[in-house]
Formats: sequence, C-alpha cells, structure tokens
Amino acid sequence: MRCISHSLVLAGLIAGPSVYAADSKKELSWSSVHLEGIHLQLVSPKDKGDTVDLFFGKDGYLAITSCKDDTCVAPLTIWKIENNRLKTGYAPTEGDVLVEVSAKKLTLRRPSGQLAVYEIKGRS
Repeated sequence: MRCISHSLVLAGLIAGPSVYAADSKKELSWSSVHLEGIHLQLVSPKDKGDTVDLFFGKDGYLAITSCKDDTCVAPLTIWKIENNRLKTGYAPTEGDVLVEVSAKKLTLRRPSGQLAVYEIKGRS
C-alpha cells in the first residue's frame, strides 16, 4: 500500500512531460509543482556529512533541518511563490527558479546561478 500511495503522490507532482527542462537556462512554471506538504532533501551541492531537509507546510510555513556532522538546527521560516520564483525566509530575495522536475527530484537555479538538486522524499 505504501508503494502505491507514494507513487500516486509523486505522480501528482508532475503536470505532464512538458515540465521537463532540457538545460539550466530554461525556467519552468512553479504551477507544475505542488509544494505544500512536500519533503525535499538536498542532494547537491553539499559537503560530506551535511544534510539539508525542507518541509513545506500549510499557510506558507517552511521547516528547514540542517545538519553538519552531528550538530543540527531546525529553523521555522516562510515560503511563497512570487513572480515564478520560490522565495524563502523573511528577507526579500530574487528567489529560486525551477529548472527541472521529475517524480524523484527538483532542480533549482539560485539567484547566483548555482544549481541545487533536491530529492523528493515524500509528502506529509
């Protein structure tokens, strides 16, 4: 049963084959991804022994669990989609661009141009 529900949740994230981007210069619409309730884990870039998990909650709340070796912090902040950019935190930023999405991962381009790849760990 868990496999079936996990597959259904992941299938619900994708609006169709047009949501895939061929290169990092393209921008996809965030409307193709339902972030509320999703759990993402940073795959790249990250240092060995580090983990970063993002938990997108209702009403725009974002819990971030960040660990370096055995020390973890877990701030609660906010998230929103504005001008087709994912904006997190309390300070205004340019926001992250959605570059690629699949059933198992999201690739974002930071305002600096750096790509960040997140594994989709599931939904709450």
